[in-house]
Amino acid sequence: MRRVAVTGLGIVSPFGRGRRVFFDSIAAGLGGLKPVTRFDTAGLPAHWAGEVPRTDELIKELTDSYGCVSGTGGLSLEQTLDRDIKIAFALAAAEEAVEEAGLKSFDRKTLIHLGVSLETFSLAAVGSIKGLDPLATQKLMVGASLRIPLDRAVSLIEARYGRAGLSLTNCSACAAGLEALGQAYRAVAGGEFELAVAGAFDSLINPLGLGGFYLLGALAEGEPEEPWPLCRPFDVQRRGLVMGEGAAVMVLEPLEKARACGRKIYGEILSYGASLDAYSLSAPDPAGSGAFRAMEAALSAAKLSPLEVDHLNAHGTGTVLNDPIEAGAVRRLFPNWPQLPVAAVKSMTGHAIAAAGALEAAACLFAFERNLIPPNVGLETAGPGCELFHVQDIGQPFSGSVILTNSFGFGGQNAAMTFRRVI
Repeated sequence: MRRVAVTGLGIVSPFGRGRRVFFDSIAAGLGGLKPVTRFDTAGLPAHWAGEVPRTDELIKELTDSYGCVSGTGGLSLEQTLDRDIKIAFALAAAEEAVEEAGLKSFDRKTLIHLGVSLETFSLAAVGSIKGLDPLATQKLMVGASLRIPLDRAVSLIEARYGRAGLSLTNCSACAAGLEALGQAYRAVAGGEFELAVAGAFDSLINPLGLGGFYLLGALAEGEPEEPWPLCRPFDVQRRGLVMGEGAAVMVLEPLEKARACGRKIYGEILSYGASLDAYSLSAPDPAGSGAFRAMEAALSAAKLSPLEVDHLNAHGTGTVLNDPIEAGAVRRLFPNWPQLPVAAVKSMTGHAIAAAGALEAAACLFAFERNLIPPNVGLETAGPGCELFHVQDIGQPFSGSVILTNSFGFGGQNAAMTFRRVI
């Protein structure tokens, strides 16, 4: 197996476009959570989210940047970006990562693997198709919708940089970003591909997204005038997650090749572990067995003992169920948990759903670059069962070599990844 380095990194986050503004913001413990501006939240129980700012300008910039690249399904690029803003996030993050890695084009030795949730597709639009049976049209025009995989971002990236050897879209909920990175890592490490462009993008800041998570009992309620922070992972007063959005895309390539080419190296991916506990459609296994197995698998693949991990980046959603279950699995696996510093980036960004794991993987690379662990800004007192060595208020200096990050999703999908500092 070859060693794999991260040599390009692109980010779109609630702090804006670019990896630097993301790094600077989480280093300072800034909050990216604000009252929703994209639509009227009247009638909804939640009014806060981690919105990406200036999306209209982002769409215009990308439309100009990608030139005459067309969307799929008969839509122009501008129509595609306007309809599915998360595609704009994916393109912007990919562009930044590819540019930093010094790439000009893709070829058959390139893998593209992106994670995303499912797209909401209005069946009413189908009802307007000429020649459709009138009865079918009537049935479709009642506002029904269908959830379908979203692969247009990958298609647009290929349209700009050339066809890759393999292009994949992963829709495994909140674990999708880390799973996409993990599968890409394995493909490069095993010699199947010489280069991978991998990560995730997502946005569910819409009435269906906020309403759906509220019905699941996972969303933190709050009024527009309520002061931030609302998202408080592991805190005794946590009320649930706050929706976020964005994208993080990385370029992965063999470490020795990256060194020979003089590339900037953010860090080395050591291993990836995954599990499926299939306990419930939306609730985690109360015993935390799936989370435990994913972390254990990642450590085993890297031939690491738990005592060799210097920092843990938690999934940390701020929900009543997830936080103590994750904390319990961490305490069970790591005998040194009282000394293992834990970060919870969602306290600043919100939960970017499929993109969360990729954004938080980027936060691990940030810890190496800035020698700093980002804080859990909403934490004052750990709740029952949530006891860990939490980094609070401000970042903690960090000189360690190994980081483990977690992403857990609906349906019991669990992923963990380890990174190592490269000197």
